[in-house]
Amino acid sequence: MYKIGKINYRKINRISPSQFYSMKNCAYKSLLAEAFEKKPLLPISPNAYLGTVLHKMLELIVKRKVNNENDFSQMFDGQVKAVERNLQNLGYSFFIPLQKNVKDFGLKKILLKKHLHAVSYQSIRSSSIKYYSEKWFESKDKLIAGKIDLLIEAQNDTEIIDFKTGAITNDNLDDTDDVLAEVKEEYKEQLKLYAYLYFENKGIFPTVLSLVDLAKQKFTVNFSQSECKTIFEDAKDLLHAINESIKKGTFTANPTVANCKYCLYRPACSFFLKKLKMNCSFNDVSGLVRNVVKYQNGNVSVFLQIGDRQFTVTSIPSEKFDELNKYRNKQINIYNLRKEATEFVYSATKTTMMYE
Repeated sequence: MYKIGKINYRKINRISPSQFYSMKNCAYKSLLAEAFEKKPLLPISPNAYLGTVLHKMLELIVKRKVNNENDFSQMFDGQVKAVERNLQNLGYSFFIPLQKNVKDFGLKKILLKKHLHAVSYQSIRSSSIKYYSEKWFESKDKLIAGKIDLLIEAQNDTEIIDFKTGAITNDNLDDTDDVLAEVKEEYKEQLKLYAYLYFENKGIFPTVLSLVDLAKQKFTVNFSQSECKTIFEDAKDLLHAINESIKKGTFTANPTVANCKYCLYRPACSFFLKKLKMNCSFNDVSGLVRNVVKYQNGNVSVFLQIGDRQFTVTSIPSEKFDELNKYRNKQINIYNLRKEATEFVYSATKTTMMYE
């Protein structure tokens, strides 16, 4: 059973373009991440771990440190093994091997390999065109900073490219109910922040902002200079407001399903726990342990009470039985469960974790 101790909030020194959208939707999540030194309190999805491998491989391909299929295979396997060693050290061996725990693992590897021959950023490089991979930019006051995946500078044009290993668009309906693929708002704002960082450093704005996915599809983000400046100022104002909330102790959060579903700091969020006691929309439960039962097959079920409601969590590993018995009539919180067809019944998963 894990326990959250005293939370020591720390000043956030800067904000990155990739963080801005999430911070804007729930600043408290960023405060918790900083307080726990960016060490998640819940397991990250195995897809995210593969995502770090895919992104690193894209960087190596762009830098031409991976030039052929043989190099690709060796480097890819090495990156995967390094991530799996890290998972082992974190106690997340249930994610190993990644190949069996990530949906479409093989397909993603095939799509990634096609970037070896991507004309859009691997063309013959003339002396008038400059390519920069993982280029660091920061604002003059150092409050906004981040790495641009790929920067292409020509005589009269500059393109900023950001690689994404997941879905870049959302499907939306227009006025005639036709489906439109719209670039996610968070990615638009991220690129516009990069554009203003580029302007602060170079004195000119880029001409093109692009997103590239694993299938080598390119999506262009339209922007204006005024938009970029507004978002840039908004990000700095947000950073200032978050740090002021630490000084004054006036913390607020925005506990919605969209904000909390994948938040890795839910166990430390009092706002979320309060919401959880009133809302059954999450795959987490919080309540008093009323009974613990161990069945002949070794599986354990725990019965929780929340107000006048009774919750059942099944399929808990047998080694948890003695520990759970110690928590009878005490409050516990269980995260990352699977909802069953029967109301108020959940089952444990590989990533289920318990906190007192």
